[in-house]
Amino acid sequence: MCLAIPMRLVEVRGVEGVAEVRGVTRRVDLRLCPDAEVGAYLLVHAGSAIARVDEEEAARTLALLDEAIAREDALS
Repeated sequence: MCLAIPMRLVEVRGVEGVAEVRGVTRRVDLRLCPDAEVGAYLLVHAGSAIARVDEEEAARTLALLDEAIAREDALS
């Protein structure tokens, strides 16, 4: 299964950026989102920003991921 995580872009360095979610930062390739600006929410998959999403969509997606993790933990 492939999964893209919504992350907030905190730094841009040409075609590379730094994105953050819940205190975790990662370098991301911005070539698929060349117009991304600091503060934008991006879907990040395998080190590449693949799409831009709004803050509300990012929050909904992260909430669903939290719910899935909680259910998995409850089954363990």
